[in-house]
Amino acid sequence: MSIRMSDSPRPKIRHMPGLDGARGLWVILGPLLYHARPENVPGGPSIVPGGILSLDLFFVLSSFLIVTIALKEWDQAGKIDLKGYAGRRARRLLPALLVALVGLTAYLIFFGHTDQVSRWTGAIVSALTYSANWHEIAADISYFEHYRTPSPLKHIWSFSIEEQFYIFAPLFIIVGLGILKKSEKLLLWFAIAGAIASAYWMALLHEPGTDPSRVYFGTDTRAQALFVGIILALLARQVGPPKSERATKLIALLAYPATAFHLWAVLFVSQENEWMFERGGFLLIAVMSALIIYGLTVSAHWSPLHRFMESTPLRYLGRISYGLYLYHWPVYMLLTGNRLSRLLPGVDEIEGVPLLLCHLLITGFLASLSFHLIESPFQKRRFPLTKKPVTALSGTVAASIGIAAILFGLLWVNTRPADASEDFSAAGGICIKQGLIPPPSDERTRILVVGDSVSVQIAEALCGWGLENPGEIVVMNEAHLGCVVGRYGQKRIPEGIEGPVGDLCSAWNDPVPSHEMLNSEVVSWPTAVEVFQPDVVIGHITPWDVTDRLIPSLGEKWVWVGTDAYDDYIASEYRIGSETLGSTGAHVYWLEGAHLRREIKPQNHPDRIDALNHLVTEAVSDLDYVTIAPYKEFIGEVGSSREKQIRDDGVHLTEQGLLEVAEWIVNEIISSDTE
Repeated sequence: MSIRMSDSPRPKIRHMPGLDGARGLWVILGPLLYHARPENVPGGPSIVPGGILSLDLFFVLSSFLIVTIALKEWDQAGKIDLKGYAGRRARRLLPALLVALVGLTAYLIFFGHTDQVSRWTGAIVSALTYSANWHEIAADISYFEHYRTPSPLKHIWSFSIEEQFYIFAPLFIIVGLGILKKSEKLLLWFAIAGAIASAYWMALLHEPGTDPSRVYFGTDTRAQALFVGIILALLARQVGPPKSERATKLIALLAYPATAFHLWAVLFVSQENEWMFERGGFLLIAVMSALIIYGLTVSAHWSPLHRFMESTPLRYLGRISYGLYLYHWPVYMLLTGNRLSRLLPGVDEIEGVPLLLCHLLITGFLASLSFHLIESPFQKRRFPLTKKPVTALSGTVAASIGIAAILFGLLWVNTRPADASEDFSAAGGICIKQGLIPPPSDERTRILVVGDSVSVQIAEALCGWGLENPGEIVVMNEAHLGCVVGRYGQKRIPEGIEGPVGDLCSAWNDPVPSHEMLNSEVVSWPTAVEVFQPDVVIGHITPWDVTDRLIPSLGEKWVWVGTDAYDDYIASEYRIGSETLGSTGAHVYWLEGAHLRREIKPQNHPDRIDALNHLVTEAVSDLDYVTIAPYKEFIGEVGSSREKQIRDDGVHLTEQGLLEVAEWIVNEIISSDTE
């Protein structure tokens, strides 16, 4: 069997306007609203906990269309033109992606912080190679926990799965129908077996109560939706178009219950529902998506659902849906309410629905611009803003220039000499280059910072203050994202996900050789105070310690603040930590836990936070070198103008908050105790 290698035009299939509308509807009700939750967009709505499930509809739809086109080409030529196929995919997907990646690389170069470089570099390179989903898995990055400095490409994993499928689909047909000379019915059974095997593998890999990111990201576990798309394409081909008006109506009516089910899933199902992973939930979503798609393939002007899906606004949203999905998350992440308010005269703050509307309008504008100026011209084989045709050579050269710009930009930002301000803004290595251990004659106040991501920010803030006030302080940052004071066992966070506290965070009271303190993956408070000899230690009564906990020494039941066993345990942990941190004569300040501006659940309830503050205060009350600092008072009432100004996500500090917390700690907390 031969395979032609010419750049042939795309095989034509009948245009189905209802599918454009389905794209437009579900990209909005799916990822765009799902990612607008309060932890991402302050004050945003939490109305689509299952918005992530709309991606399965897109997986099925992409698979259905790609395989339908490939089968059409097989009918016409008895072969699949792989070069033409690859060219069409590249012209459809690469131009907008390269523009987005060039823009993000430029942002990282000119505006990015040092602690963003590694995370963003991995995300950009993996997006460029369409391996983002496996990169997230290899880097042990959670899709469902929310980090202080997330990647602007956390959503690109789905493009990677689709692109990996685009490589698989034509080969599946070529091998099945060409090389093995098998019938389409046997190919159908292979696809059914693939869908079932993928769903079974997801159930096998998923561990109840743990973060499901591995099975959520994996091509192997998400292939079930893609196989369902193949099944739909093969079945639709075998059945053929409806031969009567009654058959057309029956097919059209399939879309109604399937759409209702999908809407229910988007509104009421989430990653917390383990049946989705363990009992074929994702496979069920894929099958229902297939019924929606099949029902919308027929013309049914009598049907309200079809008229709605074929409406001009929805069809246009569907046409620009690639750009809507591509640009929405960088817009949400980079154009914060504080940044937008500075661009609007007379506006003090933007949050909630107004902020989301701004994000959606900006995303829509960028997607529309991208579609008309970048995507559409390339699909028509001409360069944007010109009439010059895109040939295989010129297209390759243009793509190579874009890729080279991205790679050289990333190389430069990863190797450029760091100035002092960058050293002081880098989490995990703050102040190291200014002297980890000041010489004996150094008069600067030595400040050691321990704790979680809020403590990481406080260390950044103090080092920034030190730059503006030379000769006053030197800071050692021993804080790490997500670290607790209560060691060992498991934690259950507000999203319902269970996971280990981890060896890193549980090792804070274990001494290590002093040279190991330069390793960012080592946490040792005893060695830190011995080596650094701090005058002051800053810690944080972390909200991680009010989550539900499963601690081996306390038995096999989950415990939390308010249960006697855990209260005694966590009070003892803060007592031990205080004694360790103050063992060389330092004064220890615990910043009390502040209430969070997040959806209130048992694992972050204000009453638990207050109770933990009280437990710690009582535990250290007889230690005259320990002070509980009123961080809760500094933050202000949750929801107040001040609190929103200094905490962008209801937990972590804004740029303004960093400036204010450093002034507060140095001039009001530390100075008041030394006067």
